[in-house]
Amino acid sequence: MSATIDVDDDSPVHPGEHHDHGPSDATYFKVFWVLVAITALEVSTYFWDVWFGESSWSLAVPLLILLMVVKFVLIASMFMHLRFDSKLLTRIFYFGLITACIVYVVALAVMNIFTDNGNPWFNDPPPEVTPSAVVTGETSNMGGMGG
Repeated sequence: MSATIDVDDDSPVHPGEHHDHGPSDATYFKVFWVLVAITALEVSTYFWDVWFGESSWSLAVPLLILLMVVKFVLIASMFMHLRFDSKLLTRIFYFGLITACIVYVVALAVMNIFTDNGNPWFNDPPPEVTPSAVVTGETSNMGGMGG
Protein backbone atom coordinates (compact mmCIF):
# COMPACT_ATOMS: atom_id res chain seq x y z
CA MET A 1 0.00 0.00 0.00
CA SER A 2 1.45 3.38 -0.97
CA ALA A 3 1.25 6.60 1.02
CA THR A 4 -0.89 9.34 -0.45
CA ILE A 5 0.44 12.85 -0.97
CA ASP A 6 -1.83 15.86 -0.70
CA VAL A 7 -1.99 17.62 -4.03
CA ASP A 8 -3.12 21.12 -4.87
CA ASP A 9 -5.84 20.66 -7.48
CA ASP A 10 -6.96 24.29 -7.20
CA SER A 11 -3.82 25.74 -8.78
CA PRO A 12 -4.57 27.13 -12.24
CA VAL A 13 -0.87 27.16 -13.16
CA HIS A 14 0.38 23.80 -11.87
CA PRO A 15 -2.59 21.57 -10.99
CA GLY A 16 -1.76 18.40 -9.15
CA GLU A 17 1.49 19.57 -7.56
CA HIS A 18 2.25 19.12 -3.89
CA HIS A 19 2.74 22.37 -1.93
CA ASP A 20 3.96 22.85 1.60
CA HIS A 21 1.98 25.78 2.99
CA GLY A 22 4.23 26.88 5.81
CA PRO A 23 3.98 26.74 9.59
CA SER A 24 1.15 25.41 11.70
CA ASP A 25 -1.65 27.43 13.20
CA ALA A 26 0.02 27.23 16.62
CA THR A 27 3.10 29.01 15.24
CA TYR A 28 0.93 31.79 13.84
CA PHE A 29 -0.75 32.25 17.22
CA LYS A 30 2.63 32.40 18.99
CA VAL A 31 3.76 35.13 16.58
CA PHE A 32 0.42 36.88 17.11
CA TRP A 33 0.92 37.01 20.89
CA VAL A 34 4.48 38.30 20.48
CA LEU A 35 3.11 41.08 18.26
CA VAL A 36 0.44 41.90 20.85
CA ALA A 37 3.11 42.21 23.55
CA ILE A 38 5.28 44.44 21.34
CA THR A 39 2.28 46.64 20.52
CA ALA A 40 1.45 46.97 24.23
CA LEU A 41 5.02 48.08 24.90
CA GLU A 42 4.80 50.61 22.07
CA VAL A 43 1.55 52.04 23.41
CA SER A 44 2.99 52.22 26.92
CA THR A 45 5.70 54.62 25.71
CA TYR A 46 2.99 57.27 25.52
CA PHE A 47 2.83 57.25 29.34
CA TRP A 48 6.57 57.06 30.03
CA ASP A 49 6.97 60.79 30.65
CA VAL A 50 4.43 60.52 33.49
CA TRP A 51 5.97 57.34 34.91
CA PHE A 52 9.70 57.98 34.38
CA GLY A 53 10.01 61.74 33.86
CA GLU A 54 10.39 64.08 30.93
CA SER A 55 13.75 62.68 29.79
CA SER A 56 12.26 59.25 28.97
CA TRP A 57 11.68 60.28 25.32
CA SER A 58 15.41 59.90 24.65
CA LEU A 59 15.01 56.17 25.30
CA ALA A 60 11.51 55.85 23.84
CA VAL A 61 12.32 57.02 20.29
CA PRO A 62 15.14 54.51 19.60
CA LEU A 63 13.09 51.78 21.29
CA LEU A 64 10.08 52.53 19.09
CA ILE A 65 12.26 52.36 15.98
CA LEU A 66 13.71 49.02 17.11
CA LEU A 67 10.24 47.63 17.86
CA MET A 68 9.05 48.83 14.45
CA VAL A 69 11.84 46.84 12.79
CA VAL A 70 11.10 43.71 14.84
CA LYS A 71 7.39 43.87 14.01
CA PHE A 72 8.12 44.44 10.34
CA VAL A 73 10.43 41.42 10.18
CA LEU A 74 7.95 39.18 12.03
CA ILE A 75 4.98 40.22 9.92
CA ALA A 76 6.83 40.09 6.61
CA SER A 77 8.55 36.77 7.30
CA MET A 78 5.61 34.90 8.84
CA PHE A 79 2.33 36.40 7.65
CA MET A 80 3.55 37.49 4.22
CA HIS A 81 5.45 34.19 3.84
CA LEU A 82 8.75 35.83 2.89
CA ARG A 83 10.47 33.17 4.94
CA PHE A 84 9.30 30.61 2.40
CA ASP A 85 9.71 32.71 -0.78
CA SER A 86 12.63 33.69 -2.95
CA LYS A 87 15.54 35.54 -1.35
CA LEU A 88 15.08 38.33 -3.91
CA LEU A 89 11.66 39.20 -2.48
CA THR A 90 13.10 39.19 1.03
CA ARG A 91 15.86 41.58 -0.03
CA ILE A 92 13.34 43.92 -1.67
CA PHE A 93 11.27 44.09 1.52
CA TYR A 94 14.30 44.67 3.73
CA PHE A 95 15.51 47.41 1.38
CA GLY A 96 12.09 49.05 1.84
CA LEU A 97 12.44 48.73 5.61
CA ILE A 98 15.86 50.37 5.63
CA THR A 99 14.64 53.15 3.34
CA ALA A 100 11.60 53.77 5.56
CA CYS A 101 13.79 53.96 8.67
CA ILE A 102 16.11 56.47 7.02
CA VAL A 103 13.20 58.63 5.84
CA TYR A 104 11.59 58.47 9.30
CA VAL A 105 14.77 59.46 11.15
CA VAL A 106 15.43 62.31 8.68
CA ALA A 107 11.85 63.56 9.13
CA LEU A 108 12.27 63.50 12.91
CA ALA A 109 15.57 65.35 12.63
CA VAL A 110 14.03 68.02 10.40
CA MET A 111 11.31 68.57 12.99
CA ASN A 112 13.98 68.98 15.69
CA ILE A 113 12.71 66.05 17.71
CA PHE A 114 16.22 65.08 18.80
CA THR A 115 17.28 68.56 19.93
CA ASP A 116 15.59 71.52 21.56
CA ASN A 117 17.15 74.47 19.79
CA GLY A 118 14.38 76.97 20.44
CA ASN A 119 12.82 76.68 17.00
CA PRO A 120 9.43 78.44 17.35
CA TRP A 121 7.75 76.70 14.40
CA PHE A 122 6.78 73.49 16.18
CA ASN A 123 4.69 72.91 19.29
CA ASP A 124 4.25 76.60 20.10
CA PRO A 125 0.83 78.16 20.65
CA PRO A 126 -0.28 80.78 18.12
CA PRO A 127 0.55 84.39 18.96
CA GLU A 128 -2.01 86.39 20.92
CA VAL A 129 -4.33 88.61 18.95
CA THR A 130 -4.61 92.02 20.61
CA PRO A 131 -7.46 94.43 19.90
CA SER A 132 -5.01 97.07 18.61
CA ALA A 133 -3.56 94.60 16.07
CA VAL A 134 -7.05 93.82 14.74
CA VAL A 135 -7.99 97.51 14.35
CA THR A 136 -4.75 98.57 12.68
CA GLY A 137 -4.44 95.43 10.56
CA GLU A 138 -0.99 94.54 11.89
CA THR A 139 0.20 90.99 11.52
CA SER A 140 2.99 89.23 13.34
CA ASN A 141 5.95 87.58 11.68
CA MET A 142 4.63 84.07 12.58
CA GLY A 143 8.09 82.56 12.93
CA GLY A 144 9.48 83.79 9.64
CA MET A 145 6.69 82.30 7.55
CA GLY A 146 5.47 85.66 6.23
CA GLY A 147 2.37 87.52 7.13
